[in-house]
Order: sequence, then structure tokens, then C-alpha cells
Amino acid sequence: MSVTYPFAQREARRGWRWLNRWWPSARLGTDPLQQLRVDGRYVPVSIANWKLIRPMARRLLGSRIARPLTFAADCRLTVVIPYRDREYHLRQLMPVLLAKLQEQQLNYRVLVVEQESGGKFNRGRLLNAGMHYAAEASDYYCLHDVDAVPIVANYACPSQPLRLVNKLIGSQSKSQHTDYYFSGAVSVRKEQAQAANGYSNEYWGWGKEDDDFFFRLLLAELLCYYDLEGTYEDLPNPPHQQVQRRSLWSPAHLRRNRQRRSLLLRGLLDPAEDGLNTLRYDVIERSGSADYGPAFEKIRVRFRD
Repeated sequence: MSVTYPFAQREARRGWRWLNRWWPSARLGTDPLQQLRVDGRYVPVSIANWKLIRPMARRLLGSRIARPLTFAADCRLTVVIPYRDREYHLRQLMPVLLAKLQEQQLNYRVLVVEQESGGKFNRGRLLNAGMHYAAEASDYYCLHDVDAVPIVANYACPSQPLRLVNKLIGSQSKSQHTDYYFSGAVSVRKEQAQAANGYSNEYWGWGKEDDDFFFRLLLAELLCYYDLEGTYEDLPNPPHQQVQRRSLWSPAHLRRNRQRRSLLLRGLLDPAEDGLNTLRYDVIERSGSADYGPAFEKIRVRFRD
């Protein structure tokens, strides 16, 4: 751990930690891009609800200039799907996803990255492994959950990081993501993912690695968008893989993940010291699928610490 911004420690001692929690407008002010719309459909992801110390909020606001969102043709896409014990979900996702990619006439491949059995799950490492493995054959990635089935989705190559998911249709109800959420299905150019150094490798179990990645992109001075029309079916997760939201009953790994995210938001972690450039893994198995065609590959990986 490195102290990237020394002022963070001083601000925390002065009580800003409590102000951040109970009075967010005091530390952030007005997001200058709050009303920005691109084609009436794409909106910048908000930073208004994050618990930021005042100097970090000022830094991020100062970097939030109106960068245009456009889409490029003839780019090579790799859809990276982190995976463990979700065969039922994969069989529901793949036919719909492949149909969407073919309908949009994209140059694509689908890479499922499976963690070897045993040990605690690490979604960030799986996504880093997928991006690293596919780097030479990719211009951009879509980092895609296996339980998110597209209904309305634009998988074209965006000029800025883009969250494709907004509305969720589940088996029992409909919902909408908060405007500062950045997961589910995210498209990002290869050079942007590399500028952010990918995901942290230190978030174990489920939870908060997406927040960390979003802030890495912000610290790289990128403007992240989301698609107001993006609609996905949210498949129900197995009970043992669900994240308990109520902090009083949160598992220990989720508390540790929250603490690590807090350190990043306060400027006490340097993304350059943990991410794509520090991941160590081995590919222990490769396979294809007659059902999903030649553009599909599944790899099983083993992490090395």
C-alpha cells in the first residue's frame, strides 16, 4: 500500500469521513456534466453519491470535461465472461448474446474465463486474465456477467467506457440501476483498460471490485457513460453466491473489500501497484463448443500469488 495523496490522512483526521457519509453535497458540489446527454440515450456515470474526501472530489470534478461518446466500426471485440459453477446461466446467456452480436455485425469472440475449483472466488482476477489473454486479438472488451442476458444492448466499440446495463428485468420484478453503478456489462477500449491497470487483484469473494475499477477509470481521466435504453434480464443467482447487502450481517470478505475500496477513494492506494501488471496466472485448460461456434473459447486458469 502506498500513500498516493498525503492530504487524505489529514482530511480523515479532521472529520471529513463523517461529513462525507451524511452530507455528500458539501464535499462534491454540482457535477458539471450532470445534464449531459449524447443522442438522448447516453449519460455520464455520476460521481455524486460516492463518499469522497474533499480533495479527491475536487480532483475528479476537475478532470470531468465533456468528452464525446462515439462508436467506431471494424474493431475487434472480445466479450470476457468471468465464470464459476454457472453452466445453467451460460446456456441461457449464450444463444441470446451471440444473436445480438451477429445482428450488429460485429467482429467478435467470446471468452469465458473459469477459475479452477477450490479457493475463494476472485472476479477481478478472472477479468484481468481474460483481458490479458485476449489482448493481441482485441481492440476493445465487453466485461460481461454470465447472469445478464441482453434485451436492448449496443455492443459497438465506444470511444469512452460504457455501461450497457440500465434496466433490469428479473424473474419477479423490474428494477433500474443507480446512476453511479458500473458493472453488469461494460465496454471499454483496450488502451483504456490498460491505462486504468485493469481491476485490482485483491477483492475476494463477491463485491466492490467494480467500484474500484470505475474509480481507476476516473483517475485515468476517462469519462464513463451508461446507456439509458440498455435492458437486460437478470438471472437469479445461487444462494451461496449472493452478496449480503446489510452491513450488520456482511461476511468478513465483503467488509475487507469495502475497506479496500475506501482506501482507494481516499487516495491511499495506487492502482499502478496492483492490477493487470501484477497478475500472475496459468492457463490450465482450453476448450471450445460445438454449440456456440468457432468464436467461442473457454479457458480455466490458476492464479499464482
